[in-house]
Amino acid sequence: MNKKKQHLLTQIVKTAEGIDLSEIRTPGVPIFQTSNYLYEDVEKGTDILLSKTPGHIYARYSNPTTDALISLVAALENAEDALVFASGMAAISSTTLAYCRPGDHIVSSAYIYGGTYTFFQNQLSRFNIDVTFVDPRDHDAIQKAVKANTRLLYTEPLANPTLIVSDLGFWKTQAQQHGCKLIIDNTFTPPPILRPLDFGADVVIHSATKYLGGHSDLLGGIVCAAGAEIETIRPVMKTFGPAMAPIIAWLLIRGIRTLGVRIERQNQSAMSLAQHLAAHPKVKKVFYAGLPGNQQYQLAEKQFNGYSGMLAFEIDGGREQAMTVMQHLETILFTVSLGDVSSLISHPASTSHVYLSPEERQAIGITDGVLRLSVGLEHVDDLKADLDNALAAI
Repeated sequence: MNKKKQHLLTQIVKTAEGIDLSEIRTPGVPIFQTSNYLYEDVEKGTDILLSKTPGHIYARYSNPTTDALISLVAALENAEDALVFASGMAAISSTTLAYCRPGDHIVSSAYIYGGTYTFFQNQLSRFNIDVTFVDPRDHDAIQKAVKANTRLLYTEPLANPTLIVSDLGFWKTQAQQHGCKLIIDNTFTPPPILRPLDFGADVVIHSATKYLGGHSDLLGGIVCAAGAEIETIRPVMKTFGPAMAPIIAWLLIRGIRTLGVRIERQNQSAMSLAQHLAAHPKVKKVFYAGLPGNQQYQLAEKQFNGYSGMLAFEIDGGREQAMTVMQHLETILFTVSLGDVSSLISHPASTSHVYLSPEERQAIGITDGVLRLSVGLEHVDDLKADLDNALAAI
């Protein structure tokens, strides 16, 4: 039909349909803010839906902006492919459920993010999936925990928030010997600090909300792996529907482009702050893998390219004194996240690990006097002064 003869209301609807962007090139990735796509005929649309031919049919499955992000993070982690999710926990839960069935078993480090610990402990039991938590440093305990029905080994290279180091080489050896998949949450140690696939991990997960995004303005999760592993996880992602929005993918691409320079500065400042706090009379203990006095220093030096912008420290006096310190900080912000350009502090016992019992927290070194510090891009002298002023209040 000749559009000139159509009603104005119809023309308003139809004018923007199917605009050809193939000849447009930009230095950045455009945001394809669409929920569905046009295709040449029904047969082609069906082939796309069934993954018989490449293309886009529905934004819950794929989007050109998220595809660009997938290519970027796969290259970042030296992976064949990747998937993106609406949050880090969506990536963790989808990946776990993709591999495990009722009656299966997981061996997990006990020194992990509190949200993951709670999901493993409280939610997987509803599916009759059992989890054994171990000290990631205790190799005998890891070996003894593996059973005939163990499907996954799960750990963090640097534990949240105590920065305990997992020996990835040992974990991979156990996975190979017992026919398990090794899943690594690499949120604390993104490239260039660590590429877990190079150490034999099968799947790498990021809470992209943190270092990859880097600006506390998005939620996202990423899974990187070989193509066959991604195809195991993809059906769960499609069915459960934790899709990443195109604008979030665009923000992540922008954030990742500055990841290298951010991480370099944050590593340097975190080391300086760890040394400063280790010498402070009111600090009982500093958790930081890069301190030569750390019992795992040699392993960390061998495994990491830098030691992350994360550290934690413990003060006497428990929760009350910890809260006093946070209330007297001016430059460092009190919030629950990490990886921002601004320095952020949190109290794990009442935030990230609040759903663990006091006994569970105590067992993994999270006392009421522990504070977790995510070091930002401020000048390190200002951060030292801010901490000194706050510690003087106790």
